[in-house]
Amino acid sequence: MSPQSYDDEVPGMDADQARRYVQARLAELPYRPEDAEVRLRGLLAIYEELNARGYPEPMILLAGVLGIPVDILIRHLRAAQR
Repeated sequence: MSPQSYDDEVPGMDADQARRYVQARLAELPYRPEDAEVRLRGLLAIYEELNARGYPEPMILLAGVLGIPVDILIRHLRAAQR
C-alpha cells in the first residue's frame, strides 16, 4: 500500500470519484484470514486519509463501500488502533 500515490486524488472529489478511490484502496488490501490485522490497519489508514483531507463523512463513505453498518466499521477501526 502506498499512500503517496494517492496524495492528490482526494481533495475536490465528488461522491462517485470518492467511492471509486476508496474501492481502489480497498482492492489493495489483503483478504486472507491470516492478514486480518494488516487489513484492519489498512482500513484505518484509508479512513484517516479521507478525514485528514476534510472529506465529509468519511466513516459513512467507507462503511458504504464495504457494505457494513457504521457501528461495525467503528469496531474494526478501534481494533486496528490496538
